[in-house]
Amino acid sequence: GDKAIVFVPEFKDEQSMMGCAGAKKGEEGMVNLKDYTAHVLPLQNVDHNGNIQEFADMVKLPYLHEAGILYNMKKRHIMGKPYTRTGDIVIAVNPFQWFTDLYTENKRTHYSNKLVWEPSEQDPRDGLEPHVYEVSALAYKGLAFGGIDQSILVSGESGAGKTETVKIAMNHMASVQQGPRKIDILNGDSGAPLALDAVVQRVVDSNPLLEAFGNASTRRNDNSSRFGKYLQLQFDNKNKPGLASVSNSNCKLAGSKCEVYLLEKNRVTEHDEKERTYHIFYQLIAAPDAVKGKFWPKLKGTTRDSFKYVGPSATKKVEGLSDDEHFEHTVKILAMVGIKDEKLDMLMRAISIVLQSGNLTFGAQGGDKDKSEIRSETEAADLADLMGVSRQDLSLAFTERTMKTNNEIYKVPLKESAAKDSADAFAKEVYGKIFLWVVKEINSATCAEDNYNDGTQTDFGIVGMLDIFGFESFVRNRFEQLCINYANEKLQQKFTEDVFRAVQLEYEAEGIALAEISYDDNTDVLDLIEGRTGLLAMLNEECIRPKGSDFDFVQKALGQNKNSPCLLTNKTDRMSFGIHHYAGKVMYDAEGFVSSNQDMLPTDLEDLMYKADNLIVAKKTEEPAPAPSSGSGRSAPKRQKSNLVGATVWGKYKVQLASLMGSLRKTSSRYIRCVKPNMKKKPVLMEHIP
Repeated sequence: GDKAIVFVPEFKDEQSMMGCAGAKKGEEGMVNLKDYTAHVLPLQNVDHNGNIQEFADMVKLPYLHEAGILYNMKKRHIMGKPYTRTGDIVIAVNPFQWFTDLYTENKRTHYSNKLVWEPSEQDPRDGLEPHVYEVSALAYKGLAFGGIDQSILVSGESGAGKTETVKIAMNHMASVQQGPRKIDILNGDSGAPLALDAVVQRVVDSNPLLEAFGNASTRRNDNSSRFGKYLQLQFDNKNKPGLASVSNSNCKLAGSKCEVYLLEKNRVTEHDEKERTYHIFYQLIAAPDAVKGKFWPKLKGTTRDSFKYVGPSATKKVEGLSDDEHFEHTVKILAMVGIKDEKLDMLMRAISIVLQSGNLTFGAQGGDKDKSEIRSETEAADLADLMGVSRQDLSLAFTERTMKTNNEIYKVPLKESAAKDSADAFAKEVYGKIFLWVVKEINSATCAEDNYNDGTQTDFGIVGMLDIFGFESFVRNRFEQLCINYANEKLQQKFTEDVFRAVQLEYEAEGIALAEISYDDNTDVLDLIEGRTGLLAMLNEECIRPKGSDFDFVQKALGQNKNSPCLLTNKTDRMSFGIHHYAGKVMYDAEGFVSSNQDMLPTDLEDLMYKADNLIVAKKTEEPAPAPSSGSGRSAPKRQKSNLVGATVWGKYKVQLASLMGSLRKTSSRYIRCVKPNMKKKPVLMEHIP
């Protein structure tokens, strides 16, 4: 048309305009395109006819600004080019379709040869289309010939394609470590893939296994990871830095280890009506009766509607396969990592225990509302049989609570609602054990320390791959969203540090004087969350207090941090608070924060688990190791047992994140930013850009 809507930014000062801080506000306006040459606005990346030009590397954009970046990505997206480069960062726009020609054996070999095996005096990426393969190839090269441990950080919102991107990168890593290969020019292919070593094949095939236990269908993504994962590929690197020939490599993939973070346990017992719980529940239920009946006879004839934690679902297929087809594949990969026969039976019976726990119903005992009893006798008897415990032990564990004082131990009856909460807490804890058990079994089958060279080697090079939950903002944001967004803030901090440090090093290497660069960082957000009087401290304090409450947490947090520029308040809802994150503003509903943060299962339920004949259920959960102390060699004074800070979910999560960030800082990091182009999950569509 002849008109265009433009956004006119407002900067607080000249320094902000010249630096990278960006505009905090602005206003929209309408302009007449007839007033401009070729009817296009100035500073657009267009040719002489006004057509948008596309650039594989956005560093080469004639005019580098937000609109130019977005329109360049849209142009490439429409052209079927999902990858764009900006310096050393690869941006991956989810195409919501599979481009077979981008992931052939020929393509893998081409990128491996160009970026790793063929000597080059200039940037080896020149002339190559941006691709995930360039990140995996250069990471391998940095380890194999630079002797420096590497990490690949894949980030983006839910549904942006992070998990698939990690799988693509890992498969290429398994290919490139095999060494240089010739491409058949006549056939345009390098032939069939070389057979992988048995351990390497196990590493490649077992990685998607956790999707069955830790992924679910959500409104935004049919295969959304509901946990964080740091996969460490282990390499036997016999190359000497600076002396190794690039025509061959003695750096071979030897195994892998996986660390997981913050499984969304609440999804086990409740989920949005348009979403699903974890895939494995649907897979087991969809299995043929002859198969699932061997695990537990009562599974025969069951459907999704048979279990309250599951229920109906409109999703029929995930990534093109039905639930029963996925189950067949899951069982096959489980067998590959040693989970078969009795182990498989134990695993599936443990999953059945979780399902059955949701079918328990409770009522007031003898009309007394202060006491409860299990009303679903058959369901309770079936659960007791599954666990190998007595019916009485099961009933008492869910309907009573043991209280301890200095002088005595006594029982307190639970109300109907509290008994139901106990059943839910039990189910979530059991599933958490299942998930960690599967991770441990996978690591046992793939770690290089146990499976490479007969377990005689312990020193390995690392290429880490981080696939962690993306930034989240929903209609109702709960405790889990705050934890997830906190992790993203920590990763954003590292990203910002790495990007600007790389610019500084590049200028210094070229002998160019570099003026001080002003840019936005997220220190103020992290101070609000993890500072001495921040949200974490206030929430943990409420978890320690005998009568700590969600309301008191919010009021203390607002009062202690009222001067924080990142804290948002809602004057009409005193149970909510907000944070202006780097990715946008998010309001949090604090209802349930205190209970979600308390990671202490009542001893009655713990004792019930220990009585179970299922080893997965009966095993005690291992606590994460505490973060190493800094400073002097003295150990920190021990806290009294009454201090429960270390036992909170957030406290443990902070320790895990600190350990993760410490590991990442020991590596040379490479970044892939995944972008979700539209909410409809349709190809060739990018919303928000006309």
